[in-house]
Amino acid sequence: MNINIFLLIFLIFILSSCGGSSLVSIAGNAAITEKGVKSSLDDALIYTKIKAKLIKLKISNITDLSISVSQGRVLLVGTMEENSERLSVMKKLWQIKGVKEIFNEIRVNEIYTITEKTKDILLKSKIRALILFNFKIYSNNYSIDAYKGIIYLLGISKDLEEREIIENYIKNISGVKKLVTFIYHSPTITKEED
Repeated sequence: MNINIFLLIFLIFILSSCGGSSLVSIAGNAAITEKGVKSSLDDALIYTKIKAKLIKLKISNITDLSISVSQGRVLLVGTMEENSERLSVMKKLWQIKGVKEIFNEIRVNEIYTITEKTKDILLKSKIRALILFNFKIYSNNYSIDAYKGIIYLLGISKDLEEREIIENYIKNISGVKKLVTFIYHSPTITKEED
C-alpha cells in the first residue's frame, strides 16, 4: 500500500511539473483538443505577452497570481496587495491583441500562506491526474486553477454532457470547497459557482 501512495504522489508531481509546456507540446496537445492548433498557439502567445507585461509592472506578489488562457479568454486567479495593482494589470491585459474577455478572480489584500499554496498545488495536481484518467473527459480542453480550495475551471467542452461530467466529477473530489467554471461549448460561455 505504501508503494501505491508513493507512486500516486510521484505521478502527481510529474503531472504538475508539466504545467509550463513549450510551444511544441502545446501544438501536439492541440491536435486532440476542441480548440485546435491555431487557437492553442494564439493562446500560448497571449499567455507569453501577459507574463511579459506582468514582469514589467513589477507586481510585489506575482507568484500569488495564476493565469490561464483559452481561445483568447483570460482567467486571473489569486491575490494582490493593492487594488491599484489589480487595476494596472487589467488595463495592461486589455491592450494585448487577441484578448477577448478577462475573468478577474483576483482578491485584494488577502493573506495566502505557504500552507494554503501547497494544499492548492496538491489539489490541482490531484484533479489533473484524476481527469487525465477519466476517458469521458478531454483533459487538454481545460485549465485548472486553485485558490484556498476553490477550483477555477476554464475551457471548452465538446458538448453539454462532457461539461456536466467534469463539473460533477470535480465537485466530488475531496478537498474541493467550491467550483467556479468558465466553460463554453459553442460561441457562448457561462460562469457558474457552486
